[in-house]
Amino acid sequence: MASGGITARNTRQGLRSEYIAKYIFSAFGTAVEVTSGNDIGIDLLCNLTFDQGKLIVYKSTYGIQVKSRGAEFKYSGKVATGWLSKMEFPLLLVEIDKGQSAVKVYSTWNLNRYILGLHTDEEGSYPDEVIFDTTITDVLTEPDCTKGIVPVGKPILEFNFTDIDDSLTCNNLCSVLNDWLEIDDKNYAMRRAGVSMAYGYTKWETNKKPTEQGVWYKPYFYSSHHTEKIMKLLSEIWPVLGLYHKESSKDGSLEPFRSIFNDLFVFAHKHLFQKFGDFEKGVFDKEL
Repeated sequence: MASGGITARNTRQGLRSEYIAKYIFSAFGTAVEVTSGNDIGIDLLCNLTFDQGKLIVYKSTYGIQVKSRGAEFKYSGKVATGWLSKMEFPLLLVEIDKGQSAVKVYSTWNLNRYILGLHTDEEGSYPDEVIFDTTITDVLTEPDCTKGIVPVGKPILEFNFTDIDDSLTCNNLCSVLNDWLEIDDKNYAMRRAGVSMAYGYTKWETNKKPTEQGVWYKPYFYSSHHTEKIMKLLSEIWPVLGLYHKESSKDGSLEPFRSIFNDLFVFAHKHLFQKFGDFEKGVFDKEL
């Protein structure tokens, strides 16, 4: 129950950190504060923006969780994993050191490896909490899916509050952030579609664009759980491929559309037909 005239010191300091983060990230685009009544784990909803002549172009959407220096980035409860797995945009972790006027920004791309590594959508088997570990800063390690520990590595950005008022520095920070968000946007899209692979970086330099040499890619999440998702995805995209080649064979040369369609036909009838609806089955009613 709320009491008049008093509030928790930690709550007050946390709110001050959120105010600072909102000011800072508004330099990169929009930064909308999530009100306390609607706060379920994200403090700010943001968009990167870029100038295009006299216009501002809105690009990547991302969420921010803000903590004061020394506070742990943690989500409690089994439901936290399910909630994180259903997010539609990347999540950034932001540490505000008010005493030093310093900001650290962490990517959570490793969260994708944690969610894929669980091999299940059953909430009952999830860990009791998800902890984002900022202590391992050399080479990014894989998550501990049993304990719910997700290493995030060193900061992708680290700067002083006043740095955002320098246009060159601000533009560089925004450009670095854009690269990190682009690769995580791909992770979110592929994972939500049912593709069990993740892209990211295991080594990088803070405040510098990540390099291709640091890309991590390993589709090692093999299980019946992921196989079922892949087959569902194939059953949705296979008729699109089939219809394209079927219709193309009518308007132009029959080859190579016929041979490609017939290859798709064989696979569809062997592996996917039982998953098709009536329309999809009609696409593959007979070979060309």
